[in-house]
Order: sequence, then C-alpha cells, then structure tokens
Amino acid sequence: MTVLLQRTMDLALHCHRAQEWDQATQLYEAVLRLEPQHPDANHNLGAIAVEKGDYLGALGFFQAALQAQSDNTQYWFSLVDALILAKEHSLASDILEDARRAGMAGDMVGQLVQRLVAEEVDLRPLTSPRHSEPPAPLQAQLGLLYEQKKFTEVLALGEKMAQQFPHSNKALRALVAARIQLGQSKEVEPYLQQILQNEPQDTDALSNYALIRGQRGELVQAEVLLRQALHWAPQAINLWVYLGQMLRQQGRLTAATHAYTQALKINKHDPKLLFNYGSLLIDLNRLAEAEKYLHELTVLQPNNPEAHNVLGIVYQQQGRIECALTELRKAIDLAPKNIDIFETYLFTINCAPQLEAQERFSAYKEFNRRFAEPLHQYWQPHINQRNSNRRLRVGYVASNFRNHSSQFFLEPLLAHHDPQKVELFAYAEFYKLTDAVTEKYRQHFSAWCETKHLSDDELVARIRADNIDILVDICGHTKGNRLTVFAQKPAPVSLHWLDSGYTTGLTAIDYYLTDTATVPVGSENLFSETPWRLPRTGLVFRPLSSTGKVNTLPALEKGYITFGTLSRAIRLNQELITTWAELLQRIPNAKLVINSGNFRAPDVRQSWLERFEKLGISAERLDIGYQTPAWNVLRRIDITLDCFPQNSGTTLFESLYMGLPFITLSGTPSMGTLGASIVTALGRPEWIAHSKEEYLEKLVALASNVPALATLRAGLRQEMQASALMDEVGFARDVEAAYFAMFQRWADTHPENAAN
Repeated sequence: MTVLLQRTMDLALHCHRAQEWDQATQLYEAVLRLEPQHPDANHNLGAIAVEKGDYLGALGFFQAALQAQSDNTQYWFSLVDALILAKEHSLASDILEDARRAGMAGDMVGQLVQRLVAEEVDLRPLTSPRHSEPPAPLQAQLGLLYEQKKFTEVLALGEKMAQQFPHSNKALRALVAARIQLGQSKEVEPYLQQILQNEPQDTDALSNYALIRGQRGELVQAEVLLRQALHWAPQAINLWVYLGQMLRQQGRLTAATHAYTQALKINKHDPKLLFNYGSLLIDLNRLAEAEKYLHELTVLQPNNPEAHNVLGIVYQQQGRIECALTELRKAIDLAPKNIDIFETYLFTINCAPQLEAQERFSAYKEFNRRFAEPLHQYWQPHINQRNSNRRLRVGYVASNFRNHSSQFFLEPLLAHHDPQKVELFAYAEFYKLTDAVTEKYRQHFSAWCETKHLSDDELVARIRADNIDILVDICGHTKGNRLTVFAQKPAPVSLHWLDSGYTTGLTAIDYYLTDTATVPVGSENLFSETPWRLPRTGLVFRPLSSTGKVNTLPALEKGYITFGTLSRAIRLNQELITTWAELLQRIPNAKLVINSGNFRAPDVRQSWLERFEKLGISAERLDIGYQTPAWNVLRRIDITLDCFPQNSGTTLFESLYMGLPFITLSGTPSMGTLGASIVTALGRPEWIAHSKEEYLEKLVALASNVPALATLRAGLRQEMQASALMDEVGFARDVEAAYFAMFQRWADTHPENAAN
C-alpha cells in the first residue's frame, strides 16, 4: 500500500502543479481512501478549494491537515489565509494567535496581520451614522458624578443611559473609565466591543481593547487592534509604543524596532518610549544605544526606579559592575518594595569582586526581611502522613521546563527518579513559550500544573491540595521564580537546588542541596537554608545529542595556545580581565577567545578590545564576538578560562565534555565554588587554585606542555563519563536518599497532631 500511496501522491502533485484541479482532486481523494489522515493530501485539497474560491470549503481540509501535523506552519498559514479570504476576520486573528504559539515565524505572522488590518480598515465606513444622543443634562450629571469619584453611581446611571441610547458611546466610555477606577478592568470588554461596533475608528477603544487582549496573552489580536488604531491615528506615539511592546512579547524584535523608530520620529524624548526602546535594545545587545536612551530617561525622570534598574542592567551586561550597582541601589531606594529590582541587585553583587562574603549574604537576608518574613503569618500545619516508608510526593517549581541550559542538569534527574519511591508533580511558571523540550519534561511527571496565571495564594492552595511532601525550588532568584510561594511554606519540607547558584535568603526554605566542595564545612553561616551535602556531586550533566566528537588539540596545528571563555560579560570584571591580560603576557604567543551573546555588536567588541589594549594586549591576540553553537567554538580553544569571583556555569561542563581542562579559583560559596565542585567530582582537585598567583601558575603549567594537553583532550570526555558528573542513575539515588532523610527529619520533629 505504501508504494501505491506514494505513486498516487506523486501523480496528484504533478496534476496540481499543472493546475489540473479536477484530476488532482480525484487523486488526493484516492490518497485519503488509503490513508484518511494524510496531512499533505488534506492540505492540498484545501488549497485547490481556495483556488476555486470555495474558502469556507477549504477550512475542513486545512483543519484535518493540522490535526495530523500541528507543527506545520504552512498548514497554519493556509488556514488563516482562507479565513481572511472568507472575511472571517475575528476567527482568523484567533487562529493566527494559535499559529504564533505553535511556532509560526514572525515574518509570516506579520504578513497575515497586515492583511487582516487592511481588510478590516477597508470594511470600515469613513464616518459613523448619526444616532440620538443622551440629553445634555444627563450627560452633565454623568460627568459630575465621575469628577466627584462616585464611580458606583456612574455605573448605575451609565448602564441606564447605555440601554436607552445603545448607539451612543458617551455612556459606554464613562462605564469603561469607572470600571477601571474600581479595579474592574476585566469587565470592560463588552463595553469596548459595543463602542467599536458603534464607532470602529475610536482609537481609545481600540487601544484599550488591545491592552486587555495583550494582558491575556492574545498578542496577535492585540497587534491587529493597535494597527487598526494607527491607521486612524498615525501620530499617536502611545500606540506605536504599545505596538512595540506587543511585538517584543512575540519575539519579533525587528518589527518592534520599526515601531519604536516610528515613535521616535514623533517625539524622541517621550519617557515611555525611551524606557521601552532602551529595554528592547538590551535584548538586541545594542548596549551602547540602550545606555544612551536609558541615561536620558534617568535625567528626565530621576525618581523613576525602573529607569535606574534597566540602566543598571545595561551596565551589568557591559561588565561595568560598579556602575550597575550604583544604579540598582538608586532603584531600590526609590522602590524598596519592588522585588524584581532587588533580585537583579542580588545577582549583580555576586559578580562584584570587592564585596566581602558577609556583605553579599546580608543583602539576601534583607530580601528575606522585606519580602518573605511578612508571609510567615500564613503558615499552616501540614497534615502529610508522617510515614516515610511510602512513596513521597515531590513537587518541582521551575520556570525553565523548556529549551534552557538547566535541562542539562534537571532532565537527567527527572528521567531517573524511581516511580516506586517518588511521585513527581510539576509547577511550571512559563514566562516564555513552551517548546519541544517542554513535552519531554511532561512525560516525567504524574501531574502538570502551569502556574503563570495562578496567584501566590492559589498556588499555595494547589500545592497543599496535592499533598506535596517535598517542594523543590529550581529557580532561586532567576526570572519566573515563585519564592513568595515558598515563603508561605506550602509543603512540610522545601529545598533549593540548581538555578541561581546560591542561597535564596529565605528562612522558610529548609535546605540547600549541594556538595562539600560547593559549600565547605564551616561556611554554613553564608546560607539561610541548611546545606544538605550529597555524597559525590551536587550536579549531574547530560550533553545534547548534537554535540559531536572531540577534535584534536588546536595548538598542534596552530602552533600556539588558545584560551577561551563563553561566559557573559557580567562575569568579566576588571580584576578578572587584568588577570587574563597577565596570563597572555606570561605566554606571549597565546591568544584569547571571548564568545557570548553580549559581544554581538561591533561597538561592544571594540570597547572590549580597548580595555585589553590598555592592559598591554593587542587586538591581534583577541577573538571577541559571538558564534553558536558552543561546541563549535570550543573546538577552536585549547584551555577554558574560568571566571571569578563568580565562576562560569554550564560552559565549564561543556568544556570538559569537549576535552578542554580549566583551572578554577575557588572563592566564596557557592557561586565562587562551582568550578571546584566540578573538578572535585571529576577527580581532578589539582585544578583548583586558592589565589590569583596559583591560578596563573597552574594555567601557565597547563599551556606549557602541549603533548600532555593533547593527551588530556583525547581522554577527558571518557574521564568525565566515568565520573560522578555523568552518573545519572547514581545521582538520582543520592537525591532520593536525601529527600527521604529530609522528610524523616521533619516527621521526627513534627509528630502527628502536634502544631507546627
């Protein structure tokens, strides 16, 4: 049957290309008799129906094709195209939103949006028909009530007026404004729809409706509404700014840039524009431009905490840590209750070499005091069965159940959990789109709960209802965390592991899952949680299948040693690059590769070349830029350079797997001891340095013996595979043993019927 089906399909395609519609239709139908769900046959029958002008008739075929192959963007495109041709514009925009979420490319989305907007605008009358309006005294009474802030009375009178004069927008606009003032924004949508039915050119209603839909995540629908509004009011700067926001959320950064540049032509000093465009430029790694716009914003609005925060992020990503801390401290002073700003500050202080360990930890304790301790009043006793000889219910709270570097470490643990010992629950906080990796994660869990639209109280209630025994925070202070949920102690035992790389600061979290090299005995005073040290390693690593083989040592062919780092600019502080410059001076023919997304822009690369030139290192010895994937960059490098005081992260594991050794300067737990943890678990503690001089001496020694380095490169992957770093099953057993011991400790100290 397979051969017959393929021959029939090939003949159908031949007839289709020749525009022999009837013959092609018969052949596609024959294919469907052999295989009713054949996606291309269904799609192509729909395409023929479109060619014949039967747009509605095409829809069923396109839907059938998508049911068989939901990730095919051409099928999505064809379905939306047919809906537009059939004048089903509202449904077309809804389906286009689904297509965007399914992975349709931004340029395809933009093309269809433009058609939708053009169709909608063409159907709108240039003027609205005249209708009877409420009497002037009634309108005046409504206005007076609003001025007096009697919003409940505005609602009562406005509803009566809207019923009596359904084609007038006077009362409807008042109802929208009053609902917003009363905090009832979710209830204004019917009024906005009625306003637009009466007056399709009402730009305020279009923009307000766009914002509502955008807040619901309906980004395509919001874009269509905003572009309609811009058709009628092309000089409205706020509309261009809103459009830029919606496009940025879709990941269509080039289109967002165009929206903001249009706004700049109208008013290049608009504060909201400066903030949004500056933030977008950070995403594009156009940091010098971002700095210009955001600095201007801090001058225009010196008391705007968000302006100082985002300018701090620009400095952070340029590796200008002192400048970043200055701006972030200003932001915190202006907005002491803004948790996002404080968390940006926490990450940044870990990259500041001049700060003492206790000073860093004090900032985490302050976070706990401001944001977590007030929630302790909501703690409740836990009714979990104290018997630890049963299967434990373990919940993982993460924002990165998707394509993210944490998958190298989290996925192997989840894959090897023993379902007889633990039942897994996922609490997934998605601030970005899900992807194919998300589906891989799903298969490891008994229950999957997406939490983005759950309040803290709702998520706490869900976790308690799921009767979770062990609740694991994966995020720390990284984006998308739910630490304020952990602060309410929804499970009897909680712990932090993996992301963020240091304490959370929360006294509500019981344990920090780690190892002895990461948190040496005697450093417990730098953690709010109790460190729980696993016996061999705190992390296990699983590389991507696309990594490829280890190549021979590049120095054998080039005749010189190439050092390299794939770390972000925030880790490359002045003390570090001064040390690296000294390394290059000690090995005069060596070169240095610096590769990460922060170095895409030519002006950024030039500024870093100048920083090294001031330290006596010429541009010819530096290769600064961005290439991906990481594996191919590592193939050009002989020795990886680890950073300090904050060590590099995933790139250290990737380096070892590609045969590249590194020397690590062990510092303050735990962001400064990750490198020590890795090489200890590898069985190479001799690669740990405890001073900058020892760090340099060990790097020089490595680089000075090229034959030994070549031998090391050839065998390092096998050495890593045989170590605890890649023992996935053993790591899972160690973690499960820790979970059971933690729970038993809780059960012993919280006997049944005793108050917590």
